[in-house]
Amino acid sequence: MKSIKKRFKQLLAEIEQSASELAVLSADLELLSEIRRMANQVSKACEALRLETSKLKKANFSEGIADAETLAQLDEIVDIDAISALEDRFFAELQNQADSDIGEFLQQLLDKIDKCYTKMVENIQQLSALLEEE
Repeated sequence: MKSIKKRFKQLLAEIEQSASELAVLSADLELLSEIRRMANQVSKACEALRLETSKLKKANFSEGIADAETLAQLDEIVDIDAISALEDRFFAELQNQADSDIGEFLQQLLDKIDKCYTKMVENIQQLSALLEEE
């Protein structure tokens, strides 16, 4: 079985990947600025956790990383329901549009963002649960 540290690093890489995908999906789109901002926060938090991870020994990894302030920041991001806010914003925009193609496009975009966001949130939750295993 992989060590807690290795599993933590693997989940961290998956979270970074999801954050990167969200940043790409939301790049240069004002309507998605909150998603882009959140993705950037997650990326910075992951970078800080990756640096902290490299400093800790496998033997005392869980205790050392559990106290990291950056880990708490990731948990706070999970608590913010960014997708619901985005849905509200999209539906408000749709009320101003008569074109169903635009509505379909926005729904498809929202589905892609939701899928990526959900994966990221699940991995953040697994990251926290991993430290509680020990």
